[in-house]
Amino acid sequence: MLQKIKQHHNGFRKYFANTSWLMGERILRMIVALFVGVYVARYLGPARFGLLSYAGSFVGLFGALATLGLDGIVVRELVKSPERRDELLGTAF
Repeated sequence: MLQKIKQHHNGFRKYFANTSWLMGERILRMIVALFVGVYVARYLGPARFGLLSYAGSFVGLFGALATLGLDGIVVRELVKSPERRDELLGTAF
């Protein structure tokens, strides 16, 4: 019984540590993106920054449409059958 409790406790600590790292990385990325965005906006000016934003919108829109969730499916299949790694990666990308 004690062993089972210990095992669950260690699993929770590992889960919490991994989640904390992921959240920290995401927050750091958002802060860096904020400062880089402000710098680029000031450097380019309103007109050129507007063009850059417009181009970025097209890239984001068509990038999402191009993959249509294929990356998630590929990851799922790689986890289910790692021996087919070369075949899956070769046909997906």
